[in-house]
This record gives sequence, structure tokens and C-alpha cells, in this order.
Amino acid sequence: MAHGPDPVYILRGSESAVTCLKYWSNNVLYSGDQSGNIYIWDMETKRPVNKIIGHSGHSVLWIEFINDCSMVTQGRDGNVQFWNKTDDAWTKSDVIKSTSFGYCACSIVDNKMALPTDSTSTIQLYDICTKQCIGELKPDISEQKYGMCMAVKFVESKILIGYENGCIASWDAKTLKMADKAKIHRESVMCLDYLLQSNFGISGSADENLVSWSISENNTIVKGREITAKNPGFTSISIRQDQKIFATGGWDSNIRIYSVKKLKPLAVLSYHKESVQCVTFSSDNILACGSKDHHISLWDVYR
Repeated sequence: MAHGPDPVYILRGSESAVTCLKYWSNNVLYSGDQSGNIYIWDMETKRPVNKIIGHSGHSVLWIEFINDCSMVTQGRDGNVQFWNKTDDAWTKSDVIKSTSFGYCACSIVDNKMALPTDSTSTIQLYDICTKQCIGELKPDISEQKYGMCMAVKFVESKILIGYENGCIASWDAKTLKMADKAKIHRESVMCLDYLLQSNFGISGSADENLVSWSISENNTIVKGREITAKNPGFTSISIRQDQKIFATGGWDSNIRIYSVKKLKPLAVLSYHKESVQCVTFSSDNILACGSKDHHISLWDVYR
């Protein structure tokens, strides 16, 4: 496996650990940090053009855009906040008070949002227009203990949830019933991603293993191959939209690139001094990675 190229740029200016990233367009990147700030980066000048006090004193876990003028953010203060953009300023318009103070980020499809709760293993489903809870995904814990929800991915009418016990479950968003579950990891699921077009799922755990999986026509989760990395602990995972490669961020401060088709390790990207907490691709395939060391690295690999 190649030791990859150097980053094309380092974004400096975050005053604490970078906790989440979201591209608005290829020219604008949003980042959240551990102090609760949200930075807006101009990708042409590579400078922050604005800073929003998002979740004062609490990590920003997640940033998502509903449309061009609406944003939603989630913090470890238990708040999911809705923002409206007028001219160039974002103002808070609404809030959902959740009971979750963990690390699991929300996920949105259309007008529905999957929101973690502090009630073990339960995800609430919200209508983001009315801000009302419309149901919950609660596994039967009499058969087994799932532990906390660690990672959620909402894909069309499926909600994929990774749990503390190493299981991944697929839920039907309409009936709110669990379609299937599979023990994918020995340790807690830390991150997952899934692309419907290629029916390719990949998840990382607290150990050194990444596992691929797919969802069959009758909705069962089929465990695929396992890749063992050199060091344990995956924090984030992102499949590129062209379905050719995926990137992972790890506790060991490295970013790893793998091929989707053969699950072959392609490169280890080393720059950061501390854990890489978030990885994401722009639509023109520039990889952005945020770290505990306050820096965001930008990479142009396998384009």
C-alpha cells in the first residue's frame, strides 16, 4: 500500500478539535468544532469567511442542508437547531431538544430525520417541517442487548443503525419495524456508510477491522469481506459518490483509502498529529478530513 501524496492544502483557524464537515458546494466547506463553533470556508481563498456560534461550549456533531436557505445542526448539548439564511447571515429559526448527549449524529432523508436518544438503542423519527416526533425505532432488547446507537444512515426508506454490540440493523422507515440485523463487528460499530446505487455498505469499529456488507432483495444484511488495518479505531467513513473508493479516519491520525470493488488498500495519508474525526468528499472528489489537532486537510487523490 502506497504512502499517499501530501495534502493539497491545510485549513487552519478552527480554535478546537474539528468534529464534523459538510460541503455546501465545491467552493464552500462547513466545519464544526468541539467548542460549538461552525466555520464557513471559502475553498478558493482557503480562508474562513464566517464563524457561527452554533452550540456554545458543546461539540458540533453534524451539519446538514435542507435546501439553499435552510441548515440543521446537532450538538452535544442535546439540541438539534434549524437555521435560515438571509443575505449572508444564518439565524436560528427553531430547535428540537433531544435527550441525546452522545456522539451519534442524526441523518435526514426528504423531510424525515432520524435522531438518537439517550434511551438505550432507540432512535426517534422526526418530521422536520412540523418538528414533531412521528415514531421511534426501538429494538426488542429482551432478545439481546444492543447498547447505544453509534451510527445512523438514512437511505431512501431504510434507516441503517450501527450499535454498541457490533450489530448493524436495517429498519423500514414507513412501518418502523426492523427488517434485519446482523452481527458485523466484534466491538462497537463506530461509523458506517452505504450507497444504494451499488448496494455497498462499509463499517468501522473500535478494533482494527473494517467490514463490507450489502442488503439483499429480501432485505437481509449480508456480511461481506473484512479488512484488517494496522491500528485499531475508526472514527469516520465516507464512500465517494462515483463508488470507486472510500476513505476512513482513524484514532491513529491516519486517513486510509480503499477501493470499493476489491476492498484493496490503496494509500495511507499521513499529515495529522491526532485522531482524524471526520472525512467527506466534495462532488468534484476533493477529500476533506478534520482532526483533533484543529486542522482540516484537503487531498486530491485518485481523481
